[in-house]
Amino acid sequence: MSVYSNLLNRADLEAFLNDEHLEFRDQVHRFLERHASPQYLRECDENKQFPQELVRKIGEQGWFALTLPEEYGGVGGYLDMVSLLEVIGYHSASLGRFWNINVNMVGGALALLGSDEIRQSMLPRLAEGKVFFAFGLSENGSGSDAASLRTSAIEQGDDFVINGTKMWISGAIQASYIMAACRTGKEEGKHDGISLILIPADDPGVTINPIDLLGGHMIRTCEINLVDVLVPKAMLVGELHRGWSRLLGVLSKERIALSAICIGAAQAVVNQALSYAKERHQFGKPISAFQAVNHKLVEMQTLVDASRLLMLRAARLLDKGLPCGRESSEAKFFAADAYMRIAMEGIQIMGANGYSMEYAMQRHFREAKMFQIFGGTNEIQRNIIARELLSQD
Repeated sequence: MSVYSNLLNRADLEAFLNDEHLEFRDQVHRFLERHASPQYLRECDENKQFPQELVRKIGEQGWFALTLPEEYGGVGGYLDMVSLLEVIGYHSASLGRFWNINVNMVGGALALLGSDEIRQSMLPRLAEGKVFFAFGLSENGSGSDAASLRTSAIEQGDDFVINGTKMWISGAIQASYIMAACRTGKEEGKHDGISLILIPADDPGVTINPIDLLGGHMIRTCEINLVDVLVPKAMLVGELHRGWSRLLGVLSKERIALSAICIGAAQAVVNQALSYAKERHQFGKPISAFQAVNHKLVEMQTLVDASRLLMLRAARLLDKGLPCGRESSEAKFFAADAYMRIAMEGIQIMGANGYSMEYAMQRHFREAKMFQIFGGTNEIQRNIIARELLSQD
């Protein structure tokens, strides 16, 4: 049995996951061991290359269908989702992000808010991995304050005319459609007057430019310029002017998904550091024998375990249809902070080798920081939790 299975498929998970979930995790792990070797993932990262063939095979497995409505080809629930994403994160955090963008963010919004026509047209193809999306929310002047966005969609007969620039949009190069948050009305509050509109990515008024980032190279992050893009009103997702308030229902799912990805990736760091510490000898014995090293490993694994329990608690609530806003925010910020700390300790244990581009440890260090920023910064997550705590009598 692999180290991965020894660490993850344990009796303590049975309070949240059943035998089918555990077998599914093993199935995903075996698949990715065959089709996503460390060398392949390293090459994709170094060459900033989208793993097209791997994503195609994942689509053939039916994993883009998870959590989508059954009538559109969907299968499984949110415990299946976190089972999938933790294992994907173990192999590639970037690959997990791509799934989250498509299925959780856009697919979830289409399932919840889209018209019958949009759902029937888009969701079955997403379930088969035959259409992909990007979510255009952030702008240069509206990052954490996303509701301050300025991209406009002006009604013109049966169409919207859209102008603006979206920043930090992951997966836009591969997207067939961009679900963009646009200002459609001047309401009293800045959270009002925002609508969600599906924009064909191949429209001549759409220009997509990749942005060079520190990490996440397999799934490029992009700037999207929208110039007089004409989109039929039938591509409106949800109610006109009410896109922001309705979108909030999708965010808890995203936070739980991101925490699951972080946990899988952090577990990979622990396993790599543990294997290295057992093999690396200094002063006549393996460095794992030194208390300064093995205490780091203990703390790293404990952070992973604690993150996992927070994530599974939130996922269980979500799966039961219960409120989980606070729990999902707790899981997201704790798991993202844990991943960052664990990656730093992993480099410290491996020393110069950990800092070398030859090893995967440096990629974890670069990618961990992303999770503290996107999906709502960890400071924003703390604000959400604080508001709930302070509102209690």
